Amino acid sequence: MIRDRYRALEESVRMASGGRTRVLLAVKHQPPQAVLEALMAGATLLGHNIIQQLSSSEEALAELAAPPHDTHVIGHVQSNKARAAVTYAGTIQTVDSLKTARRLSTVCRDLSLERGIMIQVNSSGAQSQFGLDPADVPALADQIRALPGLTFTGLMTIGANTDDIAAVRASFATTHKLSDQLRAEGHGCRELSMGMSNDWRIAVDEGSTMIRVGRQVFGERPA
Repeated sequence: MIRDRYRALEESVRMASGGRTRVLLAVKHQPPQAVLEALMAGATLLGHNIIQQLSSSEEALAELAAPPHDTHVIGHVQSNKARAAVTYAGTIQTVDSLKTARRLSTVCRDLSLERGIMIQVNSSGAQSQFGLDPADVPALADQIRALPGLTFTGLMTIGANTDDIAAVRASFATTHKLSDQLRAEGHGCRELSMGMSNDWRIAVDEGSTMIRVGRQVFGERPA
């Protein structure tokens, strides 16, 4: 059952991290009833990759009187989806350009909203992944600080897509080091969103404060 799998995962993460790391449930393609079951089991963090599903899911959960929860965008945000993203999610984890940050700021100002922003870091250097080169992150963090409606809260990365554990660990370690640098420079970089179903234990070892897991709780995604 979803309830049992969620509680088992939460306990495993608590034991591995000493209570430092939270579980964000990646709910891509999950029906609202399945998400509701996870929320009733104690989940408080949801993540959406697809903006259209974000809006429909949040509206359905509201109709089901779902428990309070914090929703994040964990997929790439196109400019024409920015309004829906900030309307239904409290944090956007995937900002990797000043253009995207400015668009989100404009929408937040128009809607009189404040939203959390995380910079997505391409810590493995993979051309197939979104994210900013680590060397370019401090400059973007400085620019976000000046944008109304946005609060920079941390970094997000996808671990290296490989069976080489050392490479996966290195990608997480790079992001953690960058987070330390940003805090030393006065940025409110308190969150490290790192780790998914296959590599969350490595991410926790490297300082993750938030893992993004779906399959371990919901099973394989619906076709």
